[in-house]
Amino acid sequence: MPSASTKNRSDHPEFVFVGEHPAVDFANTVVVSSGHLEDLLGSWSDLVGWLSQTGLSTHPSLDIPASRSREALKKVLELRQAWKEQLAQIIVGNKVSEEFLERLNALLEGEVFQERLHRDGEKGFSLVRSVSQLEGEKLALAIFARQMALFLVEANLSYLRRCANTTSCVLYFYDTTKNHRRQWCSVASCGNRHKVAQFRKRQGEAKM
Repeated sequence: MPSASTKNRSDHPEFVFVGEHPAVDFANTVVVSSGHLEDLLGSWSDLVGWLSQTGLSTHPSLDIPASRSREALKKVLELRQAWKEQLAQIIVGNKVSEEFLERLNALLEGEVFQERLHRDGEKGFSLVRSVSQLEGEKLALAIFARQMALFLVEANLSYLRRCANTTSCVLYFYDTTKNHRRQWCSVASCGNRHKVAQFRKRQGEAKM
């Protein structure tokens, strides 16, 4: 599993982006580091940093007073846990629960925006969405709910995977490879660890 213990220049954790979709990467903000689960969204500042790095939002309305940050973060993490439970169910062939769909719809209903048609060059057009009128945790929850909804609508859910390193990795990914045989969250981390372990096993058997 990719290292997540180091900090970047903005003092946020080194976030992991191996899921091939923001909704899956959101689930991957809980990782295994040094044998223990580590939550990469340890503060509201971390969450805002994550949204910025993914390009989902850099809007100032995400900022909230420190006195509200703990409760706001709790609401987002509760949504993340519910989402991870749904991903686990999808992988074993079960349906997304009606309760979870209702939860997403309730968050989506709170979003307010407008769209305007703009000219794009001489002959093209583009549809531009206005800035959300939501703020703070309501905005963050709506952003995450929309990404989850987009994933459920657009993805072939049979290609959702969990890293084959189930003993020391908890990451998910959406398999976009041509043959859909991807096994690892990252070949450079879990994939290589598997190769090393298999090599040592063969060496041990050869000495017997």
